Amino acid sequence: MLHIVYSGRSKPTALKLAQENEDINISRTNDGDINWGRARANTKLNPDISNVTNKRIMRGLFAEHDVPTPLLMDVGEAMQAVLAGKEVVGRPDQHTKGRGLWRCKTAVDVKKAITGTRRKKAATHFMEYVESDREYRVHVFQGKSIRISEKVFNEDKSYTTGKPGNIKLRRVREAAKLAVEAVGLDFGAVDVLARGADNAEVWVLEVNSAPGLGGSMPRLYGETFRKWKEEQ
Repeated sequence: MLHIVYSGRSKPTALKLAQENEDINISRTNDGDINWGRARANTKLNPDISNVTNKRIMRGLFAEHDVPTPLLMDVGEAMQAVLAGKEVVGRPDQHTKGRGLWRCKTAVDVKKAITGTRRKKAATHFMEYVESDREYRVHVFQGKSIRISEKVFNEDKSYTTGKPGNIKLRRVREAAKLAVEAVGLDFGAVDVLARGADNAEVWVLEVNSAPGLGGSMPRLYGETFRKWKEEQ
């Protein structure tokens, strides 16, 4: 029996894992085999995910480990960028599913971002805005890519995922693996932007330690965890 521990926010996907895999038990205790979304837990896999719960720390680690990402900026650098006609994105330390982001084209936008509002957290750091052709989600487990899918966005900014088109994915997979290693996790789902023929340019956005799981993904994760457990 596999024991997965989860947090309040990660409960929906933890429930999917348990429902799709009879040999998986879940709880909000601190001890188990696999940590699915708790900041820290007494587990063998992902015992400490604090490097990804704070987005600024995560992107700092990306920079230290040469993970290809949009350029990270402080307030002064963001101001210089918008004054030069470039667009930047302001981000708070904690956010989920793209909510709370500040898209800034002017100095006034940057000032609003660092002030924040009652309903929207202030930005603590900025990144260059990247125009991309495609966005992928890459699921990585212990240095291997176990599934890659392409995001298809709807008008309301929600998205579905599907099988990538007939295009090379080597750079996308390599960037995702490097990102998971940089933040010190055993597994994670990585969001990657790509542009150009054969995805010549790639940028990692973030690593998710308890990603949303649809379709066959709960069973795939169950099989992956089960194989890991058997090899211990």
